[in-house]
Amino acid sequence: MESCSFGLLGELSINDGAVALKAAKLRCLLAALLLRVGRPVSQRDLIEQVWDEPPARAGSTLQVYVVRLRQALGSLGSSVVRSSTGYRLDVDAGLVDVHRFRRLVTRHDPDRRTELGDLREALSLWRGPALADVTSEALRFEADRLDEERLVVVERRIELEIELGAHRELVPELSELTRRHPLRERFTEFLMLALHRGGRSADALKTYRDVHRMFAHELGVRPGRRLAELHEQILSGREIGAPSCLGPLNRR
Repeated sequence: MESCSFGLLGELSINDGAVALKAAKLRCLLAALLLRVGRPVSQRDLIEQVWDEPPARAGSTLQVYVVRLRQALGSLGSSVVRSSTGYRLDVDAGLVDVHRFRRLVTRHDPDRRTELGDLREALSLWRGPALADVTSEALRFEADRLDEERLVVVERRIELEIELGAHRELVPELSELTRRHPLRERFTEFLMLALHRGGRSADALKTYRDVHRMFAHELGVRPGRRLAELHEQILSGREIGAPSCLGPLNRR
């Protein structure tokens, strides 16, 4: 028997190259089991995650899908096991990218360079938006949570890179991140700080003015106190420490 790896951080993938699941519902079933690999998932939860509007005989149809999934994965050493509390996919969590990602980002090594290496490795597992080709609304909610986890890790990675002096190199990436996530103040903070440390204080101040105008126009509020304080520090020419020294985010 050969084992294979599974991907949820992008389109659903089975990386052995021999198994292709074309049926949309079968892919939803596999994704639901992979998200909780090694743990039983109740029949009710699986039905909710496979169908947006379950058919009358959803329980029986689910059993058919389970049999088909067992047949598809059995030759690879993977098994869908039924228990008193539901169905469980017996696969080593290390073979599923989302669980490798979470293990890497929760190590919290005290050495900043080691932590940065772990975060870069974790982010390299992503191939696109989570569960990009899975159509279930319930699984889209799970995918949104995963995408948010990724952004939090990106924030921490950038924070470490700025602390280690890579501010100039980060400006293009941060410019794109603030364009794609204009309401995410952390990215704006990092962009202002990277610009300022790279000798572009005027651009950092302009970034704040643009964000202030956008917040007022679209939300009717001002940016958080943390951004305002960073703006004042740049205006006054005071020395600015590492991003982690700026205090809690979004204090208003």
